[in-house]
Amino acid sequence: HSSQLLNSHLHILISIHADTDIACVLPPKIHFPPVINQHLFRYQNIIMSDQPTVDNTNTVAEDASSTKPKASRSGSILGLGPRLSSIKLGKTSPAIVDKLTSEVFNKEFPPMDWADMGLLIPHEAIRRQMTMMVQSVSAMPDEPAENELWKVTLFARWYIDYFFLSVEEHHEAEEKIYFPWIKSKTEYPEKEFSKGHEDLMAEMEDMKETCETIYQKGGKDCSKEVALLKNKIPTFEEGMRAHLKEEEETLPEILRNNFTQKEEIEIVEKILQAGGLALAKKFLPAILLAISEWATSEYYEDFCASIPPPIKHLAFKYYLPDFENVAMVMRDAPTFDKKPKLKKVGCCGISVCFPCIL
Repeated sequence: HSSQLLNSHLHILISIHADTDIACVLPPKIHFPPVINQHLFRYQNIIMSDQPTVDNTNTVAEDASSTKPKASRSGSILGLGPRLSSIKLGKTSPAIVDKLTSEVFNKEFPPMDWADMGLLIPHEAIRRQMTMMVQSVSAMPDEPAENELWKVTLFARWYIDYFFLSVEEHHEAEEKIYFPWIKSKTEYPEKEFSKGHEDLMAEMEDMKETCETIYQKGGKDCSKEVALLKNKIPTFEEGMRAHLKEEEETLPEILRNNFTQKEEIEIVEKILQAGGLALAKKFLPAILLAISEWATSEYYEDFCASIPPPIKHLAFKYYLPDFENVAMVMRDAPTFDKKPKLKKVGCCGISVCFPCIL
């Protein structure tokens, strides 16, 4: 392998297993020559020194303590999330308000600080995905013909593998980590939010079962299931938008009055650690694409620069291309005239990855 290829492989290898010995990652009988060992140590030092040290004491309530971020032997946290504190916000909004899907923020009331942006980052991604989801369901044939089965099966796969998992993780993180953390310092409308999550997840579970049936049947004889999706998904989107609106109206003021940006970054990192790389693969591309649309170019560039180098490497070399060429294509399949080809992207954007082969 060339030096460039080796660098790319080792960057991902060490970023994922930076807190383990290399012997625990690769088969024990493999011995690297000195030149490769030099690369290993160089990348490990770069990545480990680039992670922020986070004080985990008294940050979250007891019921969220089981989701502590993974720490390396040096005591530093292996950060998965962007370091938003490094982004300097000025007197003008970092958002292009005309392009926001939020019903709360607008020209008269633009998002201005970390409390506003912290909610908009995931919410704008979710709302944009839902808009396209409703559009695709509307375009589904009521009774798919033999040459149209792919329209419903690809969409079903997207819902099961991408949308359901990422939104489920988002809700679960709020219930188990984020809201207990807020409750550790102040009161909040727990009944409204908790009940909203329960209802929304019940609807999502129901739609997931419908999509699983469609996929198991290969799209055949699925007119009943298609009708269910056409009825349930727009209703779900309406309820989900109302729920996100409620959070954006309520939580920023609670955050400003009771927490610091540093504390909020720490709890978000705990959420990201709980989801791990699997969640990053599903959700980070949607976030990046959304921010590129609703935020200023300066904020988007700063946001990308704040992502830890190993995660940024994965995101732009693998996660984002895979999301655009597979996930979005499956999501939008019902709107296409011809069956699309899914172009899976190999690790690091290349077809062969020697750690996988080993």
